Amino acid sequence: MLNQGKSNRRFSPLRLGGLLGISILLAACAQKPAAPPVAQKAPKPALKPVLLINDHHTRGSSDASISFTNGTDQTLQYVMFKTTAFTREGKPVHSKKSGRRDAWLRVAGPFAPGERIGDKVWQKVWQHPNLGCFRIEGAELIFADQSVEYHSTDRLAMLNQSAMQNAACGGKGVRTAAQ
Repeated sequence: MLNQGKSNRRFSPLRLGGLLGISILLAACAQKPAAPPVAQKAPKPALKPVLLINDHHTRGSSDASISFTNGTDQTLQYVMFKTTAFTREGKPVHSKKSGRRDAWLRVAGPFAPGERIGDKVWQKVWQHPNLGCFRIEGAELIFADQSVEYHSTDRLAMLNQSAMQNAACGGKGVRTAAQ
C-alpha cells in the first residue's frame, strides 16, 4: 500500500541540508594541497666586458684610431676590430683595401689582462674626403693559447664618448665628437 498521510523523510529539508554540508566538506578535503611556491631562479650575473674601449675616432680622410684595455683574464695575442665607416652625412664608406663595407682592424699583442693599449692607429683604412666616423661592430680576440672568440658590442664596454660616438655614427646628418 501507499504511505498515505505519512511524511516522506527522504526529501526532508534537514536531511537535504545535512547531505549538502557533508558533500561540501568532503569536496574541500579531497582537493589537492596547494603546491609550494616555485623558487625563482636568480638572474644570471652580467658578463664582464672583454674589451674596454677608451676612445675611437677617425684621423684625417683615411685613418682609424682606437684606445682600449684588455678586460679578459687571459693574455691576448691579437685583437681584430670589425668596423664600419660613414661620411659626415651618414653614407657608408667602403674599405680601401677590400672594397667591402666592413673593415677589420688588427693589432698584434701580446696584451696582458688589464693592460691598456693607447691610441693604436691604422693608416689608409678608408679613403673619403668627407670621412666622418666609424662604428665598432664587434671584435675577434685571439688568445695566447690560440683559442678564438668573437664578441659583438654587447661584451665591449664603450667608455668616455665612445658609446655615444658608436650609437650616433651612421645616422643621417649626425655629427659626432670625432668630427
